[in-house]
Amino acid sequence: MNFVIRFIPNLFTLGNVAMGILGLVFIAKEEMVLAVYCVVIALILDFFDGFVARLLSVQSKLGGELDSLADMITFGALPGMILFQMISISRGIYFTEIALWSTADYLNCSVALLVPMAAAYRLAVYNLDDTPRPHFLGLPTPAMCITVVSIPLILEAHYHLNFYYLLSDSFIDIIGNERNWEASDFRVVKLMFNPLLYQIASAVLAAMMVIRIPMLSLKLKGFGWRNNKWKYGLVIWAVVAYLIFLLPYLSLPFVEIGLIDFLILPIFMFGYFVLSWIYAIFDAPKSDTDTNEIQS
Repeated sequence: MNFVIRFIPNLFTLGNVAMGILGLVFIAKEEMVLAVYCVVIALILDFFDGFVARLLSVQSKLGGELDSLADMITFGALPGMILFQMISISRGIYFTEIALWSTADYLNCSVALLVPMAAAYRLAVYNLDDTPRPHFLGLPTPAMCITVVSIPLILEAHYHLNFYYLLSDSFIDIIGNERNWEASDFRVVKLMFNPLLYQIASAVLAAMMVIRIPMLSLKLKGFGWRNNKWKYGLVIWAVVAYLIFLLPYLSLPFVEIGLIDFLILPIFMFGYFVLSWIYAIFDAPKSDTDTNEIQS
């Protein structure tokens, strides 16, 4: 019976693994939004595996190693595959046989591999680092993944563009005129069919994961304001982002704004980056010694 109780948190972690693999299958089957749902479920499971382990006092090295392996699949490989696919789509080679790809095609698409490579490196370093800290060092893999999965939400869930071949500017103009898009919509969609966007995103996100910059963690230490003010700030920002999301539906006087459903994740992640940078500059411990003194 004791073994069963000790293994309960691992069931959540293994569920994370299953969601990651299922998400990869959905991406291969040209259903990226379904892959996003898998990521959402995986994020919930990723939270509960640690929460349940602490609740039952059954934390173990096995659980920690298993958690990193699960994160590598769901929050490392899956976003890397989305970026790889988006580069191939925006280069117009998604439906071209691999044998017919040029060297330039391989090199351009392979930029997306920086993301899973950086995620693997980050998770390995994390496993070897036993220093307690009130924050992450570098961009956490789940946060990176949330940023990437906003791409199919923007294209498919908001613009209803479940296309896997390159859309020309003229074709985008035709679709946009038929759907009464705003000028900003045309710019967003055209940008999202530019491979350079995904290559820059891959390089920047990979660098942010491995550079040891303090980034906010949501793990609370009690409920007091003093030790958790930055984390509460992040929660407040999440509420503000949701209110911004609701604005188009409230019919408020003097507020004219189009539907921005697709911006909820980018808005939240932008706030997370900004708050983390402010924290890193003004309030983060300057060394591991400072961190230990704060926590003791």
